[in-house]
Amino acid sequence: MWIYSTFLVVIAGLHTVRTADWSYWGDHGPDNWPGQCKTGKKQSPINIVTVNTIKKDLGELNFIRYDHSFTGMVTNNGHTIQVNLHDSLMQLESEYLSLKYTFEQLHFHWGSEHTINNYRYPLELHLVHYNDQYNNVSIASEHKNGIVVVTVLFELSQEDNKALDPIINATEQVSRWVGSSTAELRAKLVPHLLLPNNRKSYYTYEGSLTTPNCQEAVTWFVMTENLTISEAQLRVFQGVESANGTLKFNYRPSQNEGDREIYHHLSGYSNARKMFSVHIYLIIFCLSIMKLT
Repeated sequence: MWIYSTFLVVIAGLHTVRTADWSYWGDHGPDNWPGQCKTGKKQSPINIVTVNTIKKDLGELNFIRYDHSFTGMVTNNGHTIQVNLHDSLMQLESEYLSLKYTFEQLHFHWGSEHTINNYRYPLELHLVHYNDQYNNVSIASEHKNGIVVVTVLFELSQEDNKALDPIINATEQVSRWVGSSTAELRAKLVPHLLLPNNRKSYYTYEGSLTTPNCQEAVTWFVMTENLTISEAQLRVFQGVESANGTLKFNYRPSQNEGDREIYHHLSGYSNARKMFSVHIYLIIFCLSIMKLT
C-alpha cells in the first residue's frame, strides 16, 4: 500500500519526496523544502507584473483533442486534487514550443500559486504536459523544457461552474484523508470547457515545478482570461483533508523573478507596431513644440 501511495504522489506532484516529508505549513513547509526548492534560480510560482511583461506574438497554443469527453479518476494525494483521464491522448503544440507535449494530468491549487499584480485568485488549475522526446513525465521533469504547464485562474462567482461539477462531485467522495484515495468521475469531463474562450492571450516564462524537488524544467503558460468558481464549489476544495490536517490552502509562495523575461503573447503584435506607436508619439511631441514656438 505504501508503494502505491508513493507512486501516486510522484505522479501527482512530479517530485520524489514522500507525502509526510513536506507540506504547505509548519516544520515541513515551503521554507524547508529540499532540492532545487532551496538552491534554484528559476523557481515558480511568481508574481506577474503586467506592465513589466514583454509583449510579443509567440504563436497560439493548439489544444489537441481537448474538445473530446473522457472518463477518469480523481485522487486526493494529500497535497492536491488531481484528475487523470483515461485514454485521453491529448496534446499541446505551438510555434513557440517547436515540439509536441502530451497531457499527463490536471490538478488544482487554492488560492492561486501565480499572482497577477500581487492579486491572488481563489483557484488555479494546472494542466500538466510532458515533452514527447521522453518516455514519461518523471523523466521529462529532469530535463530543461521537459514539462509544460498551462495555468487557468478562477474568479469567484455567485453561480456554480458546471464544467467543474464532475470534479467537485468526486472531490467530495475523496476529501476525507485515509491515505491517497480515488474516485471515478461520475460524468465525462470535457477539458475544452476548463479553458477560457480567449486562448490567444497568455503570459509565459521559464520556471520550475511548484512542489519538491522543484526541478527547473517547466515552461509556464498563464492564460490571461479567467474562469469562474462559486464559493460553494471552492469550499469543497478547502475542505479536503491531508496527513497534515485540512488543506485550507495549498499554494507555494511567490518566488524571486530574478532576471527572467516574462512574455505576454498578443496575436499580431510586432516590433513594427511598437515602433509605429513611438513614431506617432514623436510626431505629436514635435507638433506641440512647433505650436509653442
